[in-house]
Amino acid sequence: MDLSQRVYRALIVSSSEKFIQGIGSLLSVEHFQKDIVQNAGQARRSSLEKVYDFVIINAPLTDEFGSRLSMDISASAGTIAVLFAPSDVYDEIMHKVIPHGVFIVKKPGSQATVTQALSLIISARERLRCVEKKAGKAENKLEEIRVVNRAKWLLIDNEDMSENDAHKYIEKAAMDAGITKKQAAQIIIERYS
Repeated sequence: MDLSQRVYRALIVSSSEKFIQGIGSLLSVEHFQKDIVQNAGQARRSSLEKVYDFVIINAPLTDEFGSRLSMDISASAGTIAVLFAPSDVYDEIMHKVIPHGVFIVKKPGSQATVTQALSLIISARERLRCVEKKAGKAENKLEEIRVVNRAKWLLIDNEDMSENDAHKYIEKAAMDAGITKKQAAQIIIERYS
């Protein structure tokens, strides 16, 4: 998919209206669906209800600083956490959150810096999307292998076939029926269950 067609879901967590307007103006309506909350508690609730590509946190928040929230968010699969931290605590916070995969931006920052940071997180999200897709394919393949192996063992136990004959039987059943090996194996499993 072309990036110009991609729409990202972003959660902005900030008690500052100025920050919300500033970051909101950089996240175009065509490419970003934005939800806005004002504290960590609201952000956690919203994260349970919806899946976000990005959670952008303007520290400090009213109910906590925001570093713990950023680390918790970063632990969720597929979500990129971005923490905007004041310059006086930036170095200290950076060492805590970076090992958890949190992107951190020093504030105040120029519009160019923030725009560059946003392009980096978009790039990271796209890379993560590719990794998730590959992991999904691998998981599907492993599931197919598990199902086919279970069916083979049922054929070996119930039909006195060799492992090789059971494998050929499943392949032939799939070909004859025009279905996948996994589907043919599931039919065999249902037959003997």
